[in-house]
Amino acid sequence: MLKGRLPLRDGATGVRERRGGIAAALVVAFFAPLASAEDLVDARVEQASPGSYQLQWSGTSHDTPVDVYVAWEPDAPVDQRRLVVDDNREGQAVVRLAEHQRPYFFVRPGNGKGLWIAERLLPLEGGRNFRDLGGYRTSDGQRVKWGKIYRSGTMSELTDADYQYLSALGIRVVCDFRSTAERVAQPNEWQQKAGIAYWARDYDASFGDLGKVLSKPAATPVEVQAIFAAGYRVLPFEQAAAYREMFARLVAGEMPLAFNCSEGKDRAGVAAALILTALGVPRATVVADYELSGKIIAHRRAANGDAKLRDSYPQLANVPPEVLAPLFSADPAYIEAMFAAVEQRHDSVAGYLRDVLGVSDHDLEVLRAQLLE
Repeated sequence: MLKGRLPLRDGATGVRERRGGIAAALVVAFFAPLASAEDLVDARVEQASPGSYQLQWSGTSHDTPVDVYVAWEPDAPVDQRRLVVDDNREGQAVVRLAEHQRPYFFVRPGNGKGLWIAERLLPLEGGRNFRDLGGYRTSDGQRVKWGKIYRSGTMSELTDADYQYLSALGIRVVCDFRSTAERVAQPNEWQQKAGIAYWARDYDASFGDLGKVLSKPAATPVEVQAIFAAGYRVLPFEQAAAYREMFARLVAGEMPLAFNCSEGKDRAGVAAALILTALGVPRATVVADYELSGKIIAHRRAANGDAKLRDSYPQLANVPPEVLAPLFSADPAYIEAMFAAVEQRHDSVAGYLRDVLGVSDHDLEVLRAQLLE
């Protein structure tokens, strides 16, 4: 119903999550081979402290000067970019900005092809795994545009400062994959205050609901892992109505668009995997993006302890820590189980998109034209 730093391969960015004003950085790296040392830069950016950005790049020879520009819109035209680093040959730079909004950096080696980069995980006080799907390289050498698609967990803990930050991103639509009970327990107030389009559907408990996963008394870690693997084989079909709506809006150009579930890992994780695969991003990169949720969730649990987690999910009150571990893990086996189920029934992800979600080959062409550069 319509109601209204970790450096990553392929230009992904530094990732940090700020809770209660405390910033933290996580790091994991995976780089793809460069097509040309002079024409392409692999780069990342990490906000070390408020307003201070650490940029690093690789792939150019030591005598190739690199310029860095900043803009406040993704893929901004030349006249809207400001030079912040000039003729740098060190492969890194610190940029300090006074503006309190999201920067996009354009890194250009000599006269070669430049690369847009931005922070992947948004630095929100009350954000839960809220990140940008931009920057990933496709198999044919294109890249997913920044600032077009965001994935997230629940938005119920966003602060007034977060509302201001997100409003500047121009997000037009939120697709909420949570069940009715989840949305009642943790309502999304941001979209109401921002006055943006909001889509959700009324349905009962999902595999993505923690209560259903833990409904079996005295569940063991191995049993929870098995439940998750089985659940991921069902998710693309259980959530087909939601994914169909999301793709329809993307194809229609209703962007920037954000989608979410509770932790931003399972239902949102499958949605992100389907989008990236539809755009031609290699499977290894798709899986790595999925795994990033586990690292972010683990960091949040380490920073806040399981007490806050249990406050958000009362049904976890008596669940042993060892049973919680696979529950919040982003085990690659889970997302691979989803792909296996889709490919078994429909031969390929493209077949699933066509047969189940109604995304035609023409729709895919439109989507790639809008989202790739």
